[in-house]
Parts: sequence; structure tokens; C-alpha cells
Amino acid sequence: MSIDRQRYMDTDEVHRLRKVTEAFAIADKARGRLRGVLAWGLVDTVLSTGLRVSELARLRVGDIDFKRGALRVVRSKKRRPKAETLAVGAELLAHLREFLIWKDAPLFWGKRGGLGVLGLQRLWKRAIHEAGLPSELSIHAGRHTLAVHLLRRTRNLRQVQKQLGHATPTITANLYADVSFADMQGGLNGLYEPPPETP
Repeated sequence: MSIDRQRYMDTDEVHRLRKVTEAFAIADKARGRLRGVLAWGLVDTVLSTGLRVSELARLRVGDIDFKRGALRVVRSKKRRPKAETLAVGAELLAHLREFLIWKDAPLFWGKRGGLGVLGLQRLWKRAIHEAGLPSELSIHAGRHTLAVHLLRRTRNLRQVQKQLGHATPTITANLYADVSFADMQGGLNGLYEPPPETP
């Protein structure tokens, strides 16, 4: 089993979503509005961590450890909540530092308090729409996107498993270790052409 190409974004789509959402955030911030700032925080966090929407909804400001570059994530393991420490990149940490209001509160909030699963899904869908991307790219597609690109970059299945919080490497391998359709196409393009000459 492999992850279907329609369930994750390619590099161009990731760049477009990030660029449009960040521009929306800058415009809304200048107008004193919250939605664009929240959308940019959500998009950046999803694409940088691969967290599930339920894990995002549980995040609190106090879960960010700026000193260690880590995020405390509560994941359901065998139907029980379990806290884990997740590595976070410097770019996301810098963004979160700007994003935060210092208090122990939900990381993503709205007019009526912390955003739950449905609120986060709506915010994500709006960002996808604004970027002109296919509507079937759910917030979970952000998780798949992180996994596909991290595996391509590192070739480290164990790292991807730990980032996603899968119980076993088998789960990760079954979803992401198969050859992608784009890789299959790339391998076939120019198959019978002579290799480029090296100096």
C-alpha cells in the first residue's frame, strides 16, 4: 500500500500554500484581524510537524520548549493519551515565537476560545482555497506531505515514524516507503537517453 498522490502536496503546492497564507497573515495583521495570522500559524505548524488534527487541537502554548527546540505532543497510544517530545525546526520555532501570546492557552484560538478539530479543519480548508489548491487536500494531507518530503530528504524511515508518532516502523513503511507515482514517472523519463557526460 502506498500513499496516493492526491493525498499530499508536491513542493510547488507547498510553496504556493505557504506563500499565499503568509501574505494573508501579513494583510490581516495590518488590519488587526486574527484569521490570517491563525491560518499561517496552522499551515506552518502542520507542514513542519505532521501532527494529526486532534494533536493540534490539544496543543497549548506551554507545550513549546524554545530552549530545547521541542514540542510536547499528547498522542493517543492504544486509546490512552501519552505525552511525547517532538523535535521542531528553527524556522517554526521563530514563527511560533512571533505568533504567541504568553499564557497557558490553546495554541490555536478563535473568538470563543481554543479551536477544536472542526475549527482547525475549517481554517485549513480556507487556506487551501485561498491558495487555489484542490479542495480534497484535507488537513491530514499536511501530515502526509511532511512524511513524504521528510522521507525523500532523509531516507530515514525511523525518523519519519518517530515524527508521525506511529507505533511501529511497519505502519510508516506501509504508507510511505513505496515508490511514489512521481518517482516512477521520473525514473521513466529519458529512460533510453544516454546519460549526461561528466567533465
